Amino acid sequence: MYKTPDDLLRMVDTERENVPSLGLGFKKTTLDPELHQRLVAHLTRSIQLFKSEPANAFVKTDNSNAYPSLLYHDDAFNEQLMKDLKPAHEEWSGVKLKNEACFGIRVYQPGSYLLNHSDHARTHVVSSTICVDSSLNNPWPLYVEDHDGKAHQVDMGPGDMVFFEGARLIHGRPYPMDGDYFASIFVHFSPLDWDVDGDAK
Repeated sequence: MYKTPDDLLRMVDTERENVPSLGLGFKKTTLDPELHQRLVAHLTRSIQLFKSEPANAFVKTDNSNAYPSLLYHDDAFNEQLMKDLKPAHEEWSGVKLKNEACFGIRVYQPGSYLLNHSDHARTHVVSSTICVDSSLNNPWPLYVEDHDGKAHQVDMGPGDMVFFEGARLIHGRPYPMDGDYFASIFVHFSPLDWDVDGDAK
C-alpha cells in the first residue's frame, strides 16, 4: 500500500478539523439501473473525448509508460446527474442538501493508485463514488476508514455506489490497479443549513 506523505496528511487533517461529523460513515449500495445505463452510454459515446490527466498530489501511477488516468467532464450531464442523485443522498444522510460538485468520468489506467485523503471541507460533505465500468484482473477496493479509524476494503463493480462523508473520512485506492481500466464518477453535496465555513447554523 502506498502511504500518503506526511505533509499531505497534515493538510488533510487541517481540512477535516473544519467539518463537523454527521455520524454517517459510509454505505455501499447499488445505483439505480437506469442511471447506471445512462452512465455507461455516456462513457461509451464520449470515449474519444477523454484526455490524459497528469499525476497530481493524490492520483499517481507506478507505470512509467502511462498517465494515471483519463478524464472527461461534461458540465450539463454532470449537473443532471447531481439533480437525479440528490434525493438518494438526502435519504441516506437525513438532511437537506445543496449541489456542490460532480467530477468525472475519470478512467483510472493500469498501475494507477489514489493516495488516502479526505475531500474538500465545506463542499464535499455528503459524497458518493460510483463505478461506471471496469475491467480488472484483481479487485481494486476502495479503502475507507470509519469514524473510529478502523480500515475497511470495499470492493466495487460496475453499478456499485458508495455513500460516504467525503470531508471527514480518510479514503483512497492506495494499491496499484491490476487491470485494464476502472471508470468512476464522483458526486458531492453539502448540508443546506451549513454556512460557508462548514459549521451548522
